[in-house]
Amino acid sequence: MPHLVDTAFMQIHAGGHALFRVFGVTAAVAGGTFLQLFVPFALGFYFIRQRQPLGVAFCMFCFFEQFLPIARYMADAQAQQLPWMSIGRYESLIHDWNYLFTQLGVLSYDTVIAGIVRSIGCLGMIGLMFWFLWRAVIDIELDR
Repeated sequence: MPHLVDTAFMQIHAGGHALFRVFGVTAAVAGGTFLQLFVPFALGFYFIRQRQPLGVAFCMFCFFEQFLPIARYMADAQAQQLPWMSIGRYESLIHDWNYLFTQLGVLSYDTVIAGIVRSIGCLGMIGLMFWFLWRAVIDIELDR
């Protein structure tokens, strides 16, 4: 059962496909993942400008967390075993990463690329937690 956050981001992903459809098939396919990552990143940037570290930490954690389902989908590019979620007709479905990796000529490296993306997501989440804890300690020290 997907997590609530992943379900929300699945809708954002689907919206990215629809939003970028006007720019062609490749943009529509890549637009799902782009919007899935852009939304939390842009919100994190907003909170940076508002000087709200808790908002920054939450949004950037969501940003890096989204690397995990993206990597899972990337790793499935050749096998195409994962169930697909879609809006629209069945005959128009394209496995995002099978299509993109085929276009880039790297389909045979799907699991390697997915492993790198998964590692970036994990390292980003861990780094973000350390950053937030460091900020909390600094704030406590300044309050003394």
